[in-house]
Amino acid sequence: MSEPSYAHVPEEGFHGFAQELAQGEWALVDSKDFEGGGQGPAKPLCEAPLQVAWKLRIGWTLAELGAARGGADAAKDVDGAWDGTQKKFGGLLLASHDKDPEKRAASARLQKAFLLGAGSGQTKLRYQQEVDFGRTQVQLAKEAQHAADIHLLGLDGVIAEIEETTDALADAIGHGQGTGRRPSERRRAALGACSTTFAAVADSIAWAIRCGTPGDQPRAQALLESLHALAKRYPAPASGTSTPADQTTSAAPSNEG
Repeated sequence: MSEPSYAHVPEEGFHGFAQELAQGEWALVDSKDFEGGGQGPAKPLCEAPLQVAWKLRIGWTLAELGAARGGADAAKDVDGAWDGTQKKFGGLLLASHDKDPEKRAASARLQKAFLLGAGSGQTKLRYQQEVDFGRTQVQLAKEAQHAADIHLLGLDGVIAEIEETTDALADAIGHGQGTGRRPSERRRAALGACSTTFAAVADSIAWAIRCGTPGDQPRAQALLESLHALAKRYPAPASGTSTPADQTTSAAPSNEG
């Protein structure tokens, strides 16, 4: 009989398993001496008992998933604020029908230099591109003609908002840190790492049951049953049903690409 697969367990399933680590047989596995700061060991892992290594590996992988999910959610929220500011800026420019020809000309110049498409095309860019676009806007706003036009139309405050929301988005996505991955990609990678880790730990526990002493078996069996129970709650979906990776993708903002 083949071992249960964790390939179809969604984020919620893995997050829920964190409670398992704090109860039952998992709670009796004391890993505190090996838990360092962040997701690293306090002392060499080669000194850790096998059960401790299982618990640490699962715990750290779940922490990575939580961090990736939080980063993706934060980026989505900050992107919403960036998009809103861009739409406000574009709306103010496009709605400018002042009788003063100088103001109409200023609006036309700013539209051409600061907006994409019909005025909000920049909100369809990917996160990294939005940061670059916002920072370009801030720099353009410092040029003499653009600065005069912005001041004439009373848009200095909106430019300040663009700078603020652009910086916030850059922080949320780690812009310029060389990760090479968008938040949704990091989230999918963390979900895949959970599937791989749970399968590997389950295999290691099964090996301990087969090859260990009778004293190893009661706890190892209980730990393995908790892992198998998770996999069995999320069997392979019927044809045409979305997988956890699909669900994570659909949860990501469309302009992440």
